[in-house]
Amino acid sequence: MTRHFGKELRHTFQAHSQRTAIHYCGEAITYARLEELTLRCAGWLQAKGVQPGDRVVLFTPNKLPFLIAQLGAMFAGAVPLPLNPRFTREEMRYYLNDSGARVVIAGAEQRAMIEALVPELTTRPETFSDELALAPPTAEFKESNVQAEEACLILYSSGTTGWPKGVVHTHANVSSSLHGLAECWRMTNDDIVINSLPLFHIHGLAFATHTTLLVGGCVLIEDTFDAQRILQTIGQGTIFMAVPPIYYKLLEEPGFREAAKNWSNVRLFTCGSAPIRTEVLPELQAILGKPIINRYGMTESYVISSLPLDGPWPDGSVGLPLAGVEVLIKRTDGSLAEVGEVGAVVIRGPNIFNQYWQKPEATRAALVDGWFDTGDLGQLDERGFLTLVGRKHDLIITSGYNVYPQVVERVLGECPGVGECAVLGLPDSERGERVAAAIVRTSQEVNEQVLRNWCNDRLVHYQQPKSLIFIDALPKNALGKVLRRELRERFPNT
Repeated sequence: MTRHFGKELRHTFQAHSQRTAIHYCGEAITYARLEELTLRCAGWLQAKGVQPGDRVVLFTPNKLPFLIAQLGAMFAGAVPLPLNPRFTREEMRYYLNDSGARVVIAGAEQRAMIEALVPELTTRPETFSDELALAPPTAEFKESNVQAEEACLILYSSGTTGWPKGVVHTHANVSSSLHGLAECWRMTNDDIVINSLPLFHIHGLAFATHTTLLVGGCVLIEDTFDAQRILQTIGQGTIFMAVPPIYYKLLEEPGFREAAKNWSNVRLFTCGSAPIRTEVLPELQAILGKPIINRYGMTESYVISSLPLDGPWPDGSVGLPLAGVEVLIKRTDGSLAEVGEVGAVVIRGPNIFNQYWQKPEATRAALVDGWFDTGDLGQLDERGFLTLVGRKHDLIITSGYNVYPQVVERVLGECPGVGECAVLGLPDSERGERVAAAIVRTSQEVNEQVLRNWCNDRLVHYQQPKSLIFIDALPKNALGKVLRRELRERFPNT
């Protein structure tokens, strides 16, 4: 029988009605109360004319109304569409026109922007305050008849190579994805997940929140990440999900080491969205007293692989595929790569997205015989552990040689006095491309010559950066991924 995320979630709400589902701003919300809030929101949306399949945009920084509206829209049969509340007017013009949204639920500041923008759109959504999602007028809720293979969520891809595409997920593939993750991380209704991640992103919404609710656990939601406050919060949980910038901030806190001594209740620390720098990982794990479980996921596939909880934990690896997920490494000619050989990471499984919203050609190009080309480059070892070396479009070809940015970044990152770095390719009339690196220093003693000497001893000549710049901070998105297009503009003569 095909799984159905919405129906399973409703079953969990009822089976665990008296247990706490959410801790938010000092308030404990039971599963019974959560079901009441979400179904009331669903009934209100239906009364406003929202039909099955309609897109409901969530455009608010306020996490509780965001989550109630997201679940309410899904239970109403609509397709929730989370968006970053920091998006600009022009970005919102694109998302609203592309999605053809029926309704926008917005925070106060965001609502003013949308209401001014609506007259200029090709379709004109109704806009409501996020406060109405929490306390809407009473309206009858009608059970929707949305099937397992129909859409329940749209998430826009990060758009690192152009305008983002709407990634459509179904109840079936969401359910398969979350069950696979819960099984891998052994999540149960006894778990309390500490979640300070943004809910508009798949990490905070799906991995941290939806998975926890699906198994009947409790999610402790922080409205924003505050390093000092989170030091007092982590010990209340059993699982802490984070991204590298969060762990880096903790390392900067004077009270981190002492606070971590009181976190014996935490059984699992996870990390994703970007790799933790290899030069700080040992220190972090020594302080936490546990490994940080790295995982690999995408908007199109949810979590693909994870390090096993009991080890081994190969350096730099993103682990083994989750149950039901197949991972292959392919050469450019489509043949299978050998063990240890770098190639394209392609995946297949019940976790894969359904389609790109209203982009049939892009969907057909992305999904070939059920296999999805992730756009990542990686290698498998003899045990099946996956290690990523970069994105295809980030691959640098200089004088005919392939250079993988992560390899160079790892070497630069290990140099004393280097806080962070990013490597990319720049056009070069002689080489085709040249290797360039942007460096964030923690010591002014690090200069170009120091780095060149460091690289001379550790990298073959064509991997060594030919252009170096020093900057105060790397441009990143909300989850800590480096925005290479923006970074490229920082280099002179590009």
